[in-house]
Amino acid sequence: MIFLAGGRGFTQREGLCRLKERIEKEPGLSSVQYRPSRLRPRSIVAEVAVEMFLGREFPRQQAKLEVMWRPRAGSDIQRVQWIDDTVSLGWRKDDDHEDLGTTHFQVESHGEVVHEPGSLEAEAPLSFLETCLRRLPTELDNVR
Repeated sequence: MIFLAGGRGFTQREGLCRLKERIEKEPGLSSVQYRPSRLRPRSIVAEVAVEMFLGREFPRQQAKLEVMWRPRAGSDIQRVQWIDDTVSLGWRKDDDHEDLGTTHFQVESHGEVVHEPGSLEAEAPLSFLETCLRRLPTELDNVR
């Protein structure tokens, strides 16, 4: 078993199970599945009914939400990513852009990728997910 501060002693499988249970309760998210499979979970993917999720009209009707959590010593690797026909955006906690802080926000749109400081210090996987779900509507308004 892996014991880490952020995951509070969860194995990757246990942590992903808790994240999946939380995602299944979110209005507008459905078809929640482990990827690549239930037996070897590495991430969770959900279909998004956009207007139900956002609670308002939006130019695109369908999207996907991908959530990844990988426990490791020091600081866990985490990602919450929104993907639709026009944009892919989300928060990433990894070692890819240390100059932007522990978490960065990444937007891919029209062939361009922009990285910004993520200003998200949550370590626990559920707290990280909750914060991202709260921030998503505002960020989507910025890239309509």
